Amino acid sequence: MWNKKYIKNICGWGAIMALLLLSVWGIRKYGIESVHLSTRSMENALHKGDYVLVNKAKWIRKDIQRNAILLFTSPLQRDTVAGALLISRCIAVPGDTVLVHNDGYRINGKEYPLSPNTLRRYSMQKQGLKFFIPAMKKLNIPERERVNHTTESCFTLTSFEAYQVMENLPEMFRPMLQLQPSPSYQLIIPQKGRAYPLDSLSLIACKEAIRNEAGDKALFKEGKLYLDGAPMSYFFFKENYYWLLSDNVAEAIDSRHVGLIPESHIIGNLFFCWYSNDPQRRFKKI
Repeated sequence: MWNKKYIKNICGWGAIMALLLLSVWGIRKYGIESVHLSTRSMENALHKGDYVLVNKAKWIRKDIQRNAILLFTSPLQRDTVAGALLISRCIAVPGDTVLVHNDGYRINGKEYPLSPNTLRRYSMQKQGLKFFIPAMKKLNIPERERVNHTTESCFTLTSFEAYQVMENLPEMFRPMLQLQPSPSYQLIIPQKGRAYPLDSLSLIACKEAIRNEAGDKALFKEGKLYLDGAPMSYFFFKENYYWLLSDNVAEAIDSRHVGLIPESHIIGNLFFCWYSNDPQRRFKKI
């Protein structure tokens, strides 16, 4: 039979192991957790396959800064079952007025150019491909998402890659490489507890956010919001919201698809890459 001292030691070690497991669980859930990136949504700032650390502390979510790379989940009801984790860059915080255009962002009247590493769509006319493709191979630039059309082919490049390729083309063929235009739009990011003016355009941007907060009380009809049958010209949001966009706009899910991101759906801030297939990117601050 086991003596009391042996049983006491077993219980002691059991308590220590339970405490360690509880501590690890608490750190991962409320502190710092390692995440493996399975998409190319933030290339070239981060790469598919990278292992990064995420700060999930509550105070981080209360003090989100522009340009931070965030881990979040979709606020759309139909996406919550899968619970997919997404990453994007914070472009605007509560109260900001955002104009998104082809060359970057205008936030509160100040221009923020796109990063040179932002992936965008470019077209190259057919007659220039015989110089364009060799130039890409020379520079070790992959043919990302190539689509061939009758008179041109489209590729996804960073602004810096496009500049490099342009410099390697014969001068007469350089105008054949063209950036594809993207739609422009403007919106105000909702702030907790502040009256948000509603019109037909703002309702398009905030419809899902209002529906998530107001539930069945909200009715949208002819470009207007009705709460419990009463027409509303303002709405008071219960949460702060953010506008997140990925660096790789051609291959990502971000605010362009799921709309405004509420604070409750932000998990944490990516701050350190501890492993990458590229040795030069390991143990680097993000």
